[in-house]
Amino acid sequence: ITAPVAVPVGEVYIEDAELRKLFGEATVRESQGNVMAAQRLYEKVTRLVPKFVFGWSNLANTQVVSGDFEKAEASYTTAINLCKSNLASIPEDSFGKRKCDGMYLIMLNRGALRLNDGRSSTAAALSDLRAAERLRGRPDAVILQNLARAEEISGLYGAADRNYATAISMTSSEVVPFWLRAGMVKMELGDQIGALEIVRRVEVKFPEAPEVSAAISALLAAKGDMEGARRRWQGMYSAQQELYKNEEYLTKKMSWPPVMRKNLALVSGAER
Repeated sequence: ITAPVAVPVGEVYIEDAELRKLFGEATVRESQGNVMAAQRLYEKVTRLVPKFVFGWSNLANTQVVSGDFEKAEASYTTAINLCKSNLASIPEDSFGKRKCDGMYLIMLNRGALRLNDGRSSTAAALSDLRAAERLRGRPDAVILQNLARAEEISGLYGAADRNYATAISMTSSEVVPFWLRAGMVKMELGDQIGALEIVRRVEVKFPEAPEVSAAISALLAAKGDMEGARRRWQGMYSAQQELYKNEEYLTKKMSWPPVMRKNLALVSGAER
């Protein structure tokens, strides 16, 4: 029987001053937008201090930016395992020891990567994002909007609606793109008025966005205003119309819920 591989106890502080300086230089390069230089320095940090949690998590962040999603997921996983081992090694009543208190953020980042990279299962993303919410211990708009998206894609529309609503209440002073998803979820749950109200606010902020135009068209069709729906649809460029007629594009690329796709088809004439 093969013995399980022991995970080294993770560290959240670099004792060596020169290595701390190296890590600091990497963070400066990253903040300046010099991602590849930062990535090389983080790689060096992980080689020299392989148990340093934030060396791995920061390396993963740069790998996401450079598009190396497989390596990024592996780096996040290493950071998470080191963070867990760090926490497991410290008694609850211990004082003065440095604990890994950034687990929720690493779980969020891995969950967001799994949600958007096109490689991972939605179930894996949902698990990470639920863990991030639990570890955070209080409402966090970024976690909630990502969690709601994972729930939406999983068909958990009631949970998605609640989490989108909370995230919107925390960002109500500034309309952001995820509000459009919240409106679509409300439509899926039968709340036509709530859906149109949210999407109209998105329209004010992003009037030229083709997805907003298509969504408004679908919502007006659901309301019975076919004239308004067709007018909005006809205001889109023909290339945009062709995309939004495409079932595969709406389902796989844009992840539109079924009711929105059905109502858009009433306007676009697409067969669904």
